[in-house]
Amino acid sequence: MASSAAPPSVIIAGAGVAGLTAAHRLLERGYDVTLIEANDFVGGKLGAHRDAGLDADAGDAAKPAACDLCAGSGGCPRTGDWHEHCYHMYLNWYHNFWALMDEVGALDSFIPIDAVFNLPRGRPDRSRPGARATSLVNVGSPWTILRNLASGMDTPINMFLSGQAMADLTSEPARRSDQLEKTSVASFMAGRSYASDAALAATYRTTAQAFASPSYLSSARSFKALLSYGLRVPEPSMWLLAGPTARAIFTPWLKRLHAIASGVTLVGALDPDPANPLGIVAGLPAARGPGGRLTIHTLTSVRSLTIDPDTGRITGIGLLRHASSPSIHRGRPDEQPSMPFEPMAVSDDLILALPPGPLGELITPAIAARAPTLPNVHYLRTEPMISVDLFFRRKLERIPRGITVLLDSPYQMSFLDTSQTWAQAAAQGTSLNVVASNADTLVPMSYGDDDIIAALLGELHRYLDFDDADLLTCRTHLQTNVGEELFVNQVGSWDWRPQATCGIPNLFVAGDFCQTAIDVVTIEGAVVSGLMAAEALRRRHRRGPPIRIRQPDEYPALAKAALAAATRPFAYLGGMVATADRTIKRRYARWFPNG
Repeated sequence: MASSAAPPSVIIAGAGVAGLTAAHRLLERGYDVTLIEANDFVGGKLGAHRDAGLDADAGDAAKPAACDLCAGSGGCPRTGDWHEHCYHMYLNWYHNFWALMDEVGALDSFIPIDAVFNLPRGRPDRSRPGARATSLVNVGSPWTILRNLASGMDTPINMFLSGQAMADLTSEPARRSDQLEKTSVASFMAGRSYASDAALAATYRTTAQAFASPSYLSSARSFKALLSYGLRVPEPSMWLLAGPTARAIFTPWLKRLHAIASGVTLVGALDPDPANPLGIVAGLPAARGPGGRLTIHTLTSVRSLTIDPDTGRITGIGLLRHASSPSIHRGRPDEQPSMPFEPMAVSDDLILALPPGPLGELITPAIAARAPTLPNVHYLRTEPMISVDLFFRRKLERIPRGITVLLDSPYQMSFLDTSQTWAQAAAQGTSLNVVASNADTLVPMSYGDDDIIAALLGELHRYLDFDDADLLTCRTHLQTNVGEELFVNQVGSWDWRPQATCGIPNLFVAGDFCQTAIDVVTIEGAVVSGLMAAEALRRRHRRGPPIRIRQPDEYPALAKAALAAATRPFAYLGGMVATADRTIKRRYARWFPNG
């Protein structure tokens, strides 16, 4: 389509990372952008919010009992607490994400972290003080191999065998990608004759933390991509934010969009907290940038699509307005279920940057007839990832500064001590963001929030030394993320994942679950999908310069294969030693059951 005098307009449903990325690149090319977001904050699964306006009479869960900090303080301090969907790690190979953060001026908000920590299961013994956590430092770096083998995480032999299996996976040739997509990580690892049970267990933990999916369900191809990209740039292990994403990422990002746009209009209720990004944008002077116009609808979700049977184009959408953010609390019914959808015309293009569930709900027979691959999103598997924020009256002892994995936890739990990483964290005590990656048994509606919190605290007691009286219960905040489940890279899911374009000429799809070169469900995957949708739209209009998309780096295939082949004989020898050791220990236990 040739460029016209009037700027093209695009509606983007979803103001998460993918939606904001597409909006950013199209705005700076002169497109008029309308962002539609169901919450009163932006960021999607990367966003942060406060519960400053909870009201039990408005349908929220009853307020928790006040703690002694509330007395005489002018209000409970929980109203100032930021709550993330869960803690987030940012990896070196997120090239497109880092480019955006550089543009918006947010790079100074990230701090390097060299290690991932691991805590063994078992109630800490107060009579025997000392560090209990083991650490793996800059995994993949040649300078830390010996240190990691001797870390105490497992025996050096099992650590080596686990590393060899991962090296073999990364050295698999590209021509076997289709076969790897239909092979689980567990199946690939079990196919290595040297792999020990301990090495397989380590892989299970890794995929559960990285993918929120066990290794017997996770795609070997996706895991290969994650390992290959990370091995290329292993130092530091990751970056963490020095504050909540609302302030560190989305405030400067929206300020940058404000500077680009020729005008900004905010429609709908805003988060009442002026520190939130949308509140900050509302207080800025009128936009006078060189780009297109930006309109943001908050507390609004897209619930229907209208397609022209003759042209096959989307001509309208149906909107539902919300009284409060629907993604924060589990089980809240739609506030206005009987109200008709509010129509909005689609004059040019529509980008759906929605999770698989909400996207699937929009697909009608008429949509499926024109875009027959879109209904495949119903095959995609998503998983909840529970997050609970805990605040303590005191500083807990020997808490690592970084992400800490709780070994052998049935819920695959881990945590981040934000009081050590967030620059503006409260000074009075430890604050933990605890994540349960394996949460299926905790999310049925028969489990109340108190039941879930009690189960997670009971498990946390097996790793950390604290009493329930140490908790500031009024500040405990649970997010089950039901309704915002995480897509998992399950075996065979690639063919069901949508592309940026479909059979409907003015409809585009973005999201971390889409088909991209990144493959792995990550922040970078969401960014790249937004760039791909924006570039596909730009190409059809032929307006503005091409949108650059950078691919992640990998070591050359020949180099990876040579390294894996060179160390494989030692793996076979190590496998025999591990098998012999395991056999001897089992026989010894049979002969001497009491040790």
